[in-house]
Amino acid sequence: MENNPSNPNGANGTTSDPREQKMWDIYVGKLSKGIENAKESALEAGYEESTASQITVRSWFIERKSRLKRKDMLSKSEKVLDETLDMITVNEEGKTDPQLHKIKVDVAKTIVTTLGKDEGYSSRTEQTGKDGAPLQVIIPKEVAEAFNIHATNEETIRSNTE
Repeated sequence: MENNPSNPNGANGTTSDPREQKMWDIYVGKLSKGIENAKESALEAGYEESTASQITVRSWFIERKSRLKRKDMLSKSEKVLDETLDMITVNEEGKTDPQLHKIKVDVAKTIVTTLGKDEGYSSRTEQTGKDGAPLQVIIPKEVAEAFNIHATNEETIRSNTE
């Protein structure tokens, strides 16, 4: 393997650089303390100055940061769902507030249809034609000929001139 100071681990399209994980761990550790500095984390992981300055445009970094953001949003959303389920929907007069009750019921439906699939709460959406008939795929004649597609049903292939 050729000695390349900017790539001492010989990372390529099929082999990742172990510095990526080290840099990411440092970055997330600092992020949890309120410090967001990708360049500094990259330098600590052993990247050269020029690479560290550009680390945030690397596809692996962008992908990991995007996943981290989605996890954070999911965590916040779960907290809101939890708070909503615990929300008191009865006012001082002892009457149920219909708007708050509807919100609470909608949240409960969302949770059972997404998290409760194993318990039989999932909703199923069928993709069918009119009155439950099977969907019909119409392939333009020119496309069928180009891909050597032979129809078993004359209605499946139509000429664009029809």
